[in-house]
Amino acid sequence: MTDLAISSKVYGANVRSAPSFGSNVIGFLPEAAPLKQTGPKQGDRWLPCRGELDGMTKDMFVSKNVVRDRVSAPKERLVRAAVAEWLRFDRGAGKEHQAPFHKFVGEYWSNIGMDLDGLDRGWPWSAAYISFCIETATGYGDFKQAAAHARYVHQAIKRREAGTNGSFWGFRLSEHKPAIGDIVCMARGNFSATYDHAKSNNAFSSHCDIIVSVRDDHVSTLGGNVGHTVKRKTFGLNNAGFLKKTQRLYAVLRNNK
Repeated sequence: MTDLAISSKVYGANVRSAPSFGSNVIGFLPEAAPLKQTGPKQGDRWLPCRGELDGMTKDMFVSKNVVRDRVSAPKERLVRAAVAEWLRFDRGAGKEHQAPFHKFVGEYWSNIGMDLDGLDRGWPWSAAYISFCIETATGYGDFKQAAAHARYVHQAIKRREAGTNGSFWGFRLSEHKPAIGDIVCMARGNFSATYDHAKSNNAFSSHCDIIVSVRDDHVSTLGGNVGHTVKRKTFGLNNAGFLKKTQRLYAVLRNNK
């Protein structure tokens, strides 16, 4: 029946052996975990589903309040990749310079051909994290993986302006309503990045995060090198559903997959 994914305000959800509350919890699934609804809703909230739990396919029940319809397969893979890295960093508690987390940063750098790790603390690794998630997701072969966000932001804006094909197109905040799998772009440090500057340049200070959920009034993102870990942030939406011009945001990259 319906393809679903976990989408909970607490970044995951309990799954149960019966359609009721009580001592019937059989496990916990993280945000974006895929589910297949196998039958009609039972009672006022319970959906019979099939999903993977502890490496095994199992039948289970989940509340309708903690799931969403799945988006495209490449977008789902990207979100799951971002969530997986957040989980590897102990939900943001693990720090870049600590073991084993510095080794994970090393994997991000290695993916783009650089011999660094989390102990090299003078090298911001947030773009390497985005590049790693894109590589893990597969299907984004034209994405410009790089050590600097400006490289792929510039690429996405130029492609959109020219109307050429690409995994991502860059938009002003007022031009595209953010969705799951999109990338939000913000200024970093003392530099005031703008859409127009990014259109003309591919070398400037910036930071980007991957959107992993969309609510009525905000989006939730995951990004690397945020507080020296992989961490969540939220960005507010206005009444029309566009990103508010806060937190130094200057562009949103639409995921075209």
